[in-house]
Amino acid sequence: MKTRIRRKALLIALAGATAAALPVAAPARDNAQKAEAALARENADKAVSYAERAVIENPRDPETRVLLGQAYLKAGRLVSARDSLAAAVELGDASPRTALMLALAQVGAGEPRLAIGTINMQGSAIPSADRGLALALAGETARGVEVISADIRAGNNTPKSRQNLAYAYALDGRWREARAMAAQDVPADQIGDRMTEWASTARPDLYAQRVAALVGAEAVEDRGMPQQLALANSAPIPVQPPAPRMAAAPEHEPASKPAPAAVAEAQLDDAELPPVRQQARPAAPANSSTVSLAVVQPAPAAPSSRGKPKPVVVASLPPSSAAAPAPAAKPAAEPVRVAAAPAPAPKPAAKPAAKPAVKSASKPAAKPQLPVPAARGTHVAQLGSYASPDAAQAGWKVFQSRYANLKGAQPVITKATVDGKDYWRVAAGGFDRQGANAMCSAVKASGNGCIPIAQSNGTSGPNKARLATVD
Repeated sequence: MKTRIRRKALLIALAGATAAALPVAAPARDNAQKAEAALARENADKAVSYAERAVIENPRDPETRVLLGQAYLKAGRLVSARDSLAAAVELGDASPRTALMLALAQVGAGEPRLAIGTINMQGSAIPSADRGLALALAGETARGVEVISADIRAGNNTPKSRQNLAYAYALDGRWREARAMAAQDVPADQIGDRMTEWASTARPDLYAQRVAALVGAEAVEDRGMPQQLALANSAPIPVQPPAPRMAAAPEHEPASKPAPAAVAEAQLDDAELPPVRQQARPAAPANSSTVSLAVVQPAPAAPSSRGKPKPVVVASLPPSSAAAPAPAAKPAAEPVRVAAAPAPAPKPAAKPAAKPAVKSASKPAAKPQLPVPAARGTHVAQLGSYASPDAAQAGWKVFQSRYANLKGAQPVITKATVDGKDYWRVAAGGFDRQGANAMCSAVKASGNGCIPIAQSNGTSGPNKARLATVD
């Protein structure tokens, strides 16, 4: 039975997969370790119980929030997983692994557009085989196929990549290509069953079931995590901000950065892609019966290794997942309606009074008022990532040209190192929490990615540089 469960489930684990967090109180650390052990035993209910206690005891720790989100995923509580992982990101967790889990939770919660924005923010920091399949699950099936195909053409022709491509073909409705690609690693007498399993959840409204099957769970009705666990109900921990410093430019450009033309153009869409292109985790062992998607995964025997980065284990994806969910129409930020000019006097009939309203309605709807960055603030809005400080500065100018509230403001540049590669994240600072959320809402409404981050906690972990204001 255990072998069967492992064959059909995508195991999600945490030990060593996330960056080191802020010091954790002893009770919270104890409950977190118990939650990790429960996840290793595939006991999702106990993992949720322990992880919730750990969050109550230490609500501002992003690593604990990631652990809770992971437990929710294993329990099939996809909305709660989305909420907890989003809180971890807001507290400063910018790792590709957390972003990949958040994107899966967003897809399962019926928010594919948000999931795509989350994936775009990480760009090539997420391995291509994983990123392509995640995009396909989020509804961008053709793009997912192209991402994985390009990775295979570049030389990463592994069983994992081939099977992920086969699954992406199926999600795109290209069943002939899916069968041909899957046949390279799946025995001939199992191909028919594989295609049937993929097709069994092909209905567009089964997005929650697809993601739940992906993580080895059963989707349950979920209204979100308990209110007392919400980040808004936890007081921030006073932290002395680090002294600002310039992000040091590397002596040479990373060998695997994106094409220079994309950086030189500094287009907003391309600005979301950091230059890291190498695999963030080792490839899964060849297994003809599985499709793999690397999510955050802990070694089962190491519940006490929190805070110590380790190699990430690539998990296996069950063959029962199928066609991509139809992207649920995510309402964009509603523009502020232009108020009709008041009628000059009550004497005119409704017809003259309606003229100003018609005139106002014929004009473009006014854009929501965006907050103006102040000299100091508690939050930043992370807008994009670049291969060098110069490219980051050029990208900032693009953001300033698109958002009037950023004109005259100074960018906040964060140097980040992921798997030995350096890149520079661009953020707008000087916001409070509401201001950062409003800024990101406007950016997301235009189809791009943005992450509101609490500045006091945004610099923890070995892969994050201090926030630096660049002239």
